[in-house]
Amino acid sequence: MLFKKKIIPAETVSLDFPYPGNGNKTVRVFVPEHKKGEKLPVIYMTDGQSVFDEESNPMGCWHTREEMESEKASTGKSAIIVGIHSAPNPMLRTAELTPASIGRFVPPPMPDNMPPQMPPQMPPEMLAQMPPEMLSQMPPQMPPEMSPEMMHKMMDDMMKDFAPAGEKFDDFVIKTVMPAVEKQFPVKKGGRNTAIIGSSSGGLEVFYIAMSHNDLFSAVGVLSPTFLFYAEDDIKNWVAKMLTKNCPFIYLYCGEGEPKEKQMCDAARPVFELIKEKAPKGKVKEVISPDGIHNESAWQSVFKDFIHVFLAE
Repeated sequence: MLFKKKIIPAETVSLDFPYPGNGNKTVRVFVPEHKKGEKLPVIYMTDGQSVFDEESNPMGCWHTREEMESEKASTGKSAIIVGIHSAPNPMLRTAELTPASIGRFVPPPMPDNMPPQMPPQMPPEMLAQMPPEMLSQMPPQMPPEMSPEMMHKMMDDMMKDFAPAGEKFDDFVIKTVMPAVEKQFPVKKGGRNTAIIGSSSGGLEVFYIAMSHNDLFSAVGVLSPTFLFYAEDDIKNWVAKMLTKNCPFIYLYCGEGEPKEKQMCDAARPVFELIKEKAPKGKVKEVISPDGIHNESAWQSVFKDFIHVFLAE
């Protein structure tokens, strides 16, 4: 008599790990439905608060669980998703996702045609639910309307004390998060079964992590990366050095649908061209969206394609 293997239902587990110099950092792990004893590939993601649902981020999310379930329904393949939360303070987030060793940090100018509007305010009910240690990292609530001049001055003042620290985040992912996830969840180990993806500063950071540890990752999703944070010669020299025959598959994306995203896309293009020229054949996919904007709704559709490419390989 043949017995069917037990089906383990999908679950999302929240973990907390100490983060050097900045309290604890939350990591959420989504394990899709799978058979008992089955091992699954794994995808690590930056900005974990934006990965699964809008409850953790009022600006929106990638709806990764739904996209993974859709992929499994159409191809039978799925993967574990690990969302690593970033610092709630925008400047701390940018610092922890910007490696210092790539080159000289060059704060980009804000587009002159940025609208005189701050991002939506954090809802009071969400602020009330946040732990004190997280509230202490939050920037002050700004008035909803700011002139371009006020916004430029605010950004200049904030950048004076900016210190890139992406290497610390890299160390946290490799030495703390990955071993813990592989120990606790049904992960199919090895670089061939492991991918990482992120957007904006997260896109820059995952590119740094994957290229620095090409034995641990077979694919990296570099979405709307903040390559404009570096002198062009510096980042191109670093990329050229890292593009070995063993580099992971590199999925490149940026959009041109609004000023902020287009600014990043224009700065990324020379690096994208270098990657396409120097990377081993078949290891690069580039997507440029004329209508793409700088938010989670745009990256969600790219994530859908990225997981399909990764799992197909």
